Amino acid sequence: MRIGPPLLAVGAACAGLFAVFVPTWNLPTKGTQLGPNGPSLVQYAPTGSPIFQTRNGPPPANPPLIADTRPATEVYKNVTVLTDLNAGQFMQLQQAITNWVAPQQGCNFCHAGADFASDAKPTKGAARDMMRMVRHLNADWKEHVGEAGVTCWSCHRGQPVPAEVWFTRPPHPEGAHMDKPENWNEAGDSVRQFFPNDGYELYILQDTPGLAQSYTALPSGQAADQVVVKRLYEYMMQMTSGIGVNCTYCHNSRAFFDWGQSLPARWTGYSGIQMTRDINRNVLLPLAARMPQIRDTADTPHDIVLPERMRGPQQGNGFVLCASCHYGLPKPDDHAADLLKDFPGLKGPGRAHADAGPTTGTSGGLTAASQGDQR
Repeated sequence: MRIGPPLLAVGAACAGLFAVFVPTWNLPTKGTQLGPNGPSLVQYAPTGSPIFQTRNGPPPANPPLIADTRPATEVYKNVTVLTDLNAGQFMQLQQAITNWVAPQQGCNFCHAGADFASDAKPTKGAARDMMRMVRHLNADWKEHVGEAGVTCWSCHRGQPVPAEVWFTRPPHPEGAHMDKPENWNEAGDSVRQFFPNDGYELYILQDTPGLAQSYTALPSGQAADQVVVKRLYEYMMQMTSGIGVNCTYCHNSRAFFDWGQSLPARWTGYSGIQMTRDINRNVLLPLAARMPQIRDTADTPHDIVLPERMRGPQQGNGFVLCASCHYGLPKPDDHAADLLKDFPGLKGPGRAHADAGPTTGTSGGLTAASQGDQR
């Protein structure tokens, strides 16, 4: 049988309509079951947003190590943090930090011209705080960062201010009758990024208890405040988005409250929340009071993150959250482990030998940390 041109035209038209109106068939996503049947303990490979994926590339090549074994404190003036390094290690790390944090701005982002010993620029004091913080995290928060540890690259990825930060915000202004009554974010790549930042403020800045699910079907006593429960839900959703997982990566969905039915990752996440609060309260909050910035200045490559009326007291510094280091991956990229091996000076002596540092612990809620001075 010979098919004539009219039939071919009809066939082509049908194929075109099929391509336009029938949705693309997606093959089932491969998942990994982490527990028994029933609680849906299944995890899928993290896809991550395109923005996350572009930030998970390799760091710049390490600068060469200078063969100078003299103590750094004898060769260079005004060394106050990296006092345990020799001169070669010290200069190699200084050059690496420039590549990790301020590749466009160069050394003068922190230093005042040719006088590298000068403390004239506040950014130099901030850099010292960051160095103390990195050494503290690697020495005292191993239950979260492990032996891989963290470096300046873990968060900064070539930018003076990490791309993933959040801001405290003033109350939402009253406007027209269609205005949202809550502080919804005004831009985002996903629904979760539109959630208010109130949950961050409650759980990774303040010491707010995180118990929201009852232990019995018909609980007696006073119910948890609905707004706080909503804030906890928002924070957990933003947290899972930032590390590229869903709830059952840590929790058993039949009993979210029960640690005995949870997975080991829940403890890692719990210590990560404590660690994040430690950074926000003991490092970044004092830094904001001492050195406020505006994010859209000429010496930073960032775009304006918030309109001016929505910038809280943090302004350009911002606070950190899980995504600041994870960038959409359950475990941050493997580059930190290699960098920490190459730069042992970032491991730090630990809190017991540090000049000063905060104490942290647990107190009946999600997390707790002292108000001690990180510096």
